[in-house]
Amino acid sequence: MPAMARQVMIGPANPGAKDGSDRWWVGASGKSYLLVDNTDPASDTSDFTLGSTNLDGAEWRSVIFPLGPAAAGAKSITFSFAYKLADEVKPGDNVLVQLRFFDKATNWISQRDILLGDSSHDSAMNRYKTVTVTGLHAPLQAEVADIRFNINGYRSPYPWSSGTARFDDFSVKVTTISPLVEIGIPAAVLLGIAIMAAFLLHSRRKRRQPNP
Repeated sequence: MPAMARQVMIGPANPGAKDGSDRWWVGASGKSYLLVDNTDPASDTSDFTLGSTNLDGAEWRSVIFPLGPAAAGAKSITFSFAYKLADEVKPGDNVLVQLRFFDKATNWISQRDILLGDSSHDSAMNRYKTVTVTGLHAPLQAEVADIRFNINGYRSPYPWSSGTARFDDFSVKVTTISPLVEIGIPAAVLLGIAIMAAFLLHSRRKRRQPNP
């Protein structure tokens, strides 16, 4: 069965900034900064960068993408990305990363939050780490999602003044199997039940026959 399963990427578009900031919304205030950088990516040519040395905010937010076969919690989701916090992280400082779920009309339903920095015990990192969260299921009403990562967001309880944070290789994947296999498994179960029932019936009839 594992050989018949495959992971399908459902979002986001432009997951590693290969196409610059295309398909991402951006925002920054005060002396915070964000950019697409090509000096230190986790892979390929570029990464998403944001940072601040005070408490000004900055945000990257992907364009909303459909959940496809994972809509309404139908299939398990795997969410992953690479990150690097290049500078020394101050106590209490965190970057907030979110996988957010919305209904068909893009009304927010729920989200999965991940804190990186003091909470993840990362500081002055020399190399990227990868976060992989498996076994996620979208809420029943959810049909679309987006990815958001930010520092000092609006009304956010998580401060950040620890310099630069880098992100790359975002992916939201769903594990699927061939439709023929999905049909074949129940059919095989039913066939097995039928064979077992026939065997039991035959055994009962044989036991009822009089001995010669």
